[in-house]
Amino acid sequence: MLKDKSVKVLFFFILICLVLTSCGTSNSQSTPTPTAVASGGEPDKIQFICPEDDTLFSLWFSHHTVLDIDAGDGETFHLEFENIPPSFFDLWINADGTISNEGIVREAPIGYHGTATHPNDDDCPVQTFDGTTQMKATITGTCTNNKVQIHIVEEWIDPTLNSDCGSAIGPGPGLYSAPELDLVFDLNDQYPSDVVQIPEGGPFHATYAYHLWLAGYELPIVPLVPERE
Repeated sequence: MLKDKSVKVLFFFILICLVLTSCGTSNSQSTPTPTAVASGGEPDKIQFICPEDDTLFSLWFSHHTVLDIDAGDGETFHLEFENIPPSFFDLWINADGTISNEGIVREAPIGYHGTATHPNDDDCPVQTFDGTTQMKATITGTCTNNKVQIHIVEEWIDPTLNSDCGSAIGPGPGLYSAPELDLVFDLNDQYPSDVVQIPEGGPFHATYAYHLWLAGYELPIVPLVPERE
């Protein structure tokens, strides 16, 4: 049927777009934050430094991606992905300055919703998508001079799209590339953060915001993207 063929092609296009999110069109920005208080300050304030002992941290994140395609002849496709809070991956910052999440198993749910129009399909002229998929990450990096550099490779786990026009559609079981990004965090910030944005203007735009925080502590409400001047 037309709707199945269209969605399969567009689904693979989604995967390609997600792989390309780390290309040069992205814009990495650090969120401005006040300086952290010194050790011994208020209980809800944390002094961040490269640890002298192996220490478990959490990388909190907020993802929002939008794919909007006009395929011609009335065929359109709109799909949005957004993380379902609380969203974070755990990682070790070791005493020698190396960073890894090896051996830590954590998956994060990512919700999606959208629509596709198929004007030549009498059975399903408007197709609605709604569901959840899972994402995992491999994290490596270094911590030196209170600067954390992280390389994160995110992957979809057995991704599928569920719609109201038939069975789930996907490329098959396995891991499929999601954003692969290089992030930088200044531990002198009260809320060490980095934001990668793919601007609007094309068929795909996205915002990926990350905050580095001590594991076991809930992340306070903080701005996820830099304020526009």
